[in-house]
Amino acid sequence: MPLLGQLLVIVILLAVNAYFAAAEIAVVSVRRAYLQALAEEGNAAARSVLRLLEEPSRLLSTIQVGVTLATFFTSAVGAVSLASPLAQLLVRLPLSEQQAAALALIIVTAGLSFVSIVLGELVPKTLAVHHAERIALASAGPLAFLARITAPVVWLLSSVTTIVLRGLGVAHPGRVPSVTREELLTLLDVAAREGAVSQDEARLVEDAFEFGEITVRTVMVPRVDMVTVSAEMSLQEAVEQFFRTGLSRLPVVGDSPDDIRGILYVKDVFRFVWQQPEARTLPCHRFARPAVFVPEHTPARQALRLLRLRRTKIAIVVDEFGGVAGLVTLEDLLERIVGEIADEFDPDYEPLREIAPGVLEVDGRVSLDELLDRLELDEEELGAEFEAESVGGVITECLGRFPAVGDTVQLGPLHLEVRSMEGHRVRLVRVVYEARDEQESRNV
Repeated sequence: MPLLGQLLVIVILLAVNAYFAAAEIAVVSVRRAYLQALAEEGNAAARSVLRLLEEPSRLLSTIQVGVTLATFFTSAVGAVSLASPLAQLLVRLPLSEQQAAALALIIVTAGLSFVSIVLGELVPKTLAVHHAERIALASAGPLAFLARITAPVVWLLSSVTTIVLRGLGVAHPGRVPSVTREELLTLLDVAAREGAVSQDEARLVEDAFEFGEITVRTVMVPRVDMVTVSAEMSLQEAVEQFFRTGLSRLPVVGDSPDDIRGILYVKDVFRFVWQQPEARTLPCHRFARPAVFVPEHTPARQALRLLRLRRTKIAIVVDEFGGVAGLVTLEDLLERIVGEIADEFDPDYEPLREIAPGVLEVDGRVSLDELLDRLELDEEELGAEFEAESVGGVITECLGRFPAVGDTVQLGPLHLEVRSMEGHRVRLVRVVYEARDEQESRNV
């Protein structure tokens, strides 16, 4: 074969190497959501790429076979076709034929390696990063064809790779989620900072993720704060209780707070009072609807599903001993995702209120997580972990006794002061947040 033909073969082999290098980066880095959207529209190439991505070990083995073959033949053809003419030129130097041949082989190998790295690896991979979708779709067919004809070799390589990885402790090699939760939250944070999504939208998605981790106990109204009606209370007295509290549903209790007889709905009460005036004197438990009960450690997402299935907006929360721990409403659950939901009957009350820069007044029932989210802090920055969930509970846990007005607790950058009490419960806390730089300057 003439020298020009051999050079053409080398160029073709370099192009094949570049193709596989670009295909590898493109297929691995392409956005799956984009491919799935195209596949749903009937794009065959997108479906082919998704099938390849289902077995990444086989895909990488197929590409590696192509790269190895292209590199091998490039080196072989180059050594045969270019080393000999170059050696004839080097003989003119004060070198023996053996020295000229060896030097020519070194120069050809180094030159082909350099060209292969630049044109066969770096350039195509860089292009693939910037045009991943286009190159991945264009590569789908050839890669699928190559996977079929090299199936025995690929199977052998994949099997050996799987055995080695399992020996290293990888239980299911090749089965990796396309996007992890942490990556998604990081991407969301970057999108919010760059303005692709608003801060409110980002916070909504983050709260939805956190909603899957919390339990009913975190969201519920505790037993001590429940407003109830006695089972023997007359319907007229129940009407007055509804007017006083502004609530639309009240648990009906019997002989003890743990004896829940049902849930009294204001619309039922008004209907009976309007249609049957004589019912005013009857005990209200006769008009209560059956209560829905949930364990306190039920995931919030499951509780939300239960309320929807039972077509109710309130459930009684039960502790591990069967006693009443509190109650949870549909509104309470939804507020953990979308934030405070206020209507025209809700009092103008903020459980977290900023009264000065870096100073907040916080309801003692507010969860510690909610306070930390407001201040954009991590629990690790407090220097301790707590069993209690509410701010008031954390103060009690730190003091080791019932708090009193004026008691203070220092938690990392947070200075907490008890401002008011309601019995043994912390009602109001003043929180002073010291920024990290202020804390460091104070300690110097």
